[in-house]
Amino acid sequence: MPLLARTRGRDRALGTHGTLMALCQAAGLPIASACSGRGACARCLVTVISGAAALSRPGIRERRLLARVGAGSDQRLSCQCRIVDPSADVDITTGYW
Repeated sequence: MPLLARTRGRDRALGTHGTLMALCQAAGLPIASACSGRGACARCLVTVISGAAALSRPGIRERRLLARVGAGSDQRLSCQCRIVDPSADVDITTGYW
């Protein structure tokens, strides 16, 4: 399972093409967003439990916003993050799943 979303109810396997936000939404998992995925609000923050090396590097916009909101080193904006190694396992979660 390349991308696994860990939720309170059950874990869900997700696809590998698109942003993490789009993949979660396609699987019926809610992702908070006030900016419609433009990387401006940080509401779509997810915690990467494992597999961070298989994700795209944060761009300047994402790095600045993560720093501004005091995000941990294991957190990413799901609207800006993509899987770059589809053969790797990646586990993510949020505080509201």
